[in-house]
Amino acid sequence: MRTSRLLNGRVLAVLENEWAQLIRNKVVIFTTLVPPILLVMLATVVLVIASLIEVDERELAGLARRGIPGLDGVRLNGVDALRATVLNPFLVLFQVIPLVVPITIAAYTIVGEKQQRSLEPLLSTPIHTWELLVAKVLAAAIPGIISTWWGFAIFLFAGKIIASDTIYNQVLLSPTWLLSIVLIAPLLTMFAVGLGVVISSRVKEPSSAQQLGSLVILPVIGLLVGQVAGYVQVSVPFIVGVALGIGALDVALLFLSVKLFRREEILTNWTS
Repeated sequence: MRTSRLLNGRVLAVLENEWAQLIRNKVVIFTTLVPPILLVMLATVVLVIASLIEVDERELAGLARRGIPGLDGVRLNGVDALRATVLNPFLVLFQVIPLVVPITIAAYTIVGEKQQRSLEPLLSTPIHTWELLVAKVLAAAIPGIISTWWGFAIFLFAGKIIASDTIYNQVLLSPTWLLSIVLIAPLLTMFAVGLGVVISSRVKEPSSAQQLGSLVILPVIGLLVGQVAGYVQVSVPFIVGVALGIGALDVALLFLSVKLFRREEILTNWTS
């Protein structure tokens, strides 16, 4: 499918209308802006606190090298070893943003429009189902991806000022971190949005859609626990494998959302 056909006039019109409505929704704006800010603030505070704690340099440096890919052979002082160790979980925590933000938006893309009586007229138009879903997926996915990227960009700026060159270059700008943010975050966003659209098309309350969709965060929390416990090491091969798996799920979820989205049923059963 060509890009010009994918982003045709109908898709762009729905996309523009979706964003116009989302801008007026305070809950969506809050969810889009606040999580990245809070996560960046937390990570920055961790960097500052790590410089104030006295640690056993030799033991912690060895622990950091064993647990964080790319630090083999890198000379670390006590502060840098502690910073590298406490920053490592944030590699996974940053993946929560592309899940939380799109889920909230996707929960309002269909259910919210039903409550506002704006979905039924749209479904009555000649727009194809795939065009409608593409527009709604993009409307939720793009803010989620941008939120993740600008949050990480701010964190890099803060890290450049606070952290040492070793931590900045070997940890924050490592291939593991960059691949995670650039590759995994968009794929997770598309997965969350696709799941949110499917759920939103089957329930009648935005809160119900958001609560069910938020369950997608549980695997990320499980990964975080495994990483902290030392059972999982997030490396470049691990990220590539996860990216392939999520990408396959994204494609399957896209076909499933088109199949489950029954516009006639929405038109007949959602009117009250």
